Amino acid sequence: MDWNLALSVILSGTVIVFIALVILIIAVLLVGKIMTSVQGKETPNKTQKNEKKEVTTKAVPNPPQLMKVEQGIPGEVVAAISAAVASMMGGSSNYSIKSVKRAREARPVWSLAGMMENTKPF
Repeated sequence: MDWNLALSVILSGTVIVFIALVILIIAVLLVGKIMTSVQGKETPNKTQKNEKKEVTTKAVPNPPQLMKVEQGIPGEVVAAISAAVASMMGGSSNYSIKSVKRAREARPVWSLAGMMENTKPF
């Protein structure tokens, strides 16, 4: 085996791969610059950032809203859902439940059973 030939093939292959990677990186950067210039997105200046910081709104506490519960859901279920959410959130008062609805079934049961039967692994 000729070690000079093997070494030259390895080195030339490595150099070609790195040159191709550099060309790809430059191409991606150029396409990114072209797309941002075509879309007209400009980076905000420092003065624009300062102007945005000056505009503030006064926080008004939200009045408590009644929870919307779908017809036919018993109060015990709503209480259990509320307790589960409260325990998962660690008792924090930053979260509230706005509505409770029944989950919609995506497929009828017989359709699901047929699908499970036909897609069973071997």
